[in-house]
Amino acid sequence: MKADSILGDIADPTFAGRRRHHVSIGWGDAAKQRQLVVADTGLTVRIMLPRSIFLADGTVIADDGEQVVVVRRPPEPAITVRFDENSGAEGARRLLLLGYLLGNQHAPIDVDHETLAAPLFTSATAAEQLLAELGIEGAVADIPLAANGWARTSGAHHHAHGHG
Repeated sequence: MKADSILGDIADPTFAGRRRHHVSIGWGDAAKQRQLVVADTGLTVRIMLPRSIFLADGTVIADDGEQVVVVRRPPEPAITVRFDENSGAEGARRLLLLGYLLGNQHAPIDVDHETLAAPLFTSATAAEQLLAELGIEGAVADIPLAANGWARTSGAHHHAHGHG
């Protein structure tokens, strides 16, 4: 099946009752416009989208009237931190240090009102050690990342700059 445009979200009533083929698209591939993937049902899907498209969790990318292809964000290794477990001035200081370190790695971050998550660019042991050294209550866990896109960070946009 060919997927060449974003058709909507699976929660849209337009897609009710259709057979669903889920394609797992990790955060690192969500902005790639050309991919060949296999759905959970075995269906091969050729993704050929315009530039500047981000495949969010739940996005419908193909529909033949009877069946749809839906993007699913799979769980991936990440550092996760809850803000309520790292509160106050000292918690803010520690989280700023973590942010500095993640930014220095150009790690994109996923932020909502309760948590911060970043993809794991090192071993789980090294990440857990970093959290402990900074005194941050957090964990390394497999979670879906960037379900609806990244927070506005250096990992979410690309331009040339130096580290002079």
